[in-house]
Amino acid sequence: MLIRAFGLEQSRLISLCGAGGKTTLMFALAREFIAAGARVLVTTTTKIARDEADGWSSFNAASMERVLRTARRLLPERGPQRAGALIAYSAVSVDGRRLIGFTPGLVDELAQSGRFDRILVEADGSARKPLKAPAAHEPVIPASTHALIIVAGINGLGLPLREDNLFRADIWSQLSGLALGASVTAESLACNASIPTVSHAAARTMRKEYCSSIRPTQLSASPKRCRSRHSSKRRLPTRWDAR
Repeated sequence: MLIRAFGLEQSRLISLCGAGGKTTLMFALAREFIAAGARVLVTTTTKIARDEADGWSSFNAASMERVLRTARRLLPERGPQRAGALIAYSAVSVDGRRLIGFTPGLVDELAQSGRFDRILVEADGSARKPLKAPAAHEPVIPASTHALIIVAGINGLGLPLREDNLFRADIWSQLSGLALGASVTAESLACNASIPTVSHAAARTMRKEYCSSIRPTQLSASPKRCRSRHSSKRRLPTRWDAR
């Protein structure tokens, strides 16, 4: 259902960015792809909480060759065991709580290898907050991405615009014009949701999707009200998928 709802039938590399719900959605998509008989790689260009990977087959690898070698052993080319998912990461954080991912370039190489039917990438971090504003270096999206899903936690609306409620509250305020301490509005969310961009080359082949429980008409912020810090990058065409 999710694959069809997001129009991901032909998307081989799918990146997820934004805030609350990214990892949950990523694993839900993985389950659907497995049920359809696909070999799936789940990874990140940032970090994934280690406990969120519980119950999945995972391994660390320092290179593309190591990822492919391990995948050949764990996910056969043919037979009833062909379908499945693996989580690959490069290292564990010093505190042992997060799995550190790969560079976007290495993810691109994995996509080009053709070893996996689908690659799901968590391409952003939000410190487990429902909403976030992107810093200048975010999100960290592989150039080979076919579909970009931006996730927002609806439960962040109405909360005071503070760092304990929203990741990078000061940037949210700068981009939307909403004062710190004010209640987070759907319009300010629309301003921040329009910010994530990628290089011109990647934008030529990528679709952008939004995942939220807000109707599109509730997110009709005027461009003049939003303050972009990324004018040098090409903005992708957008479509809202209400949940």
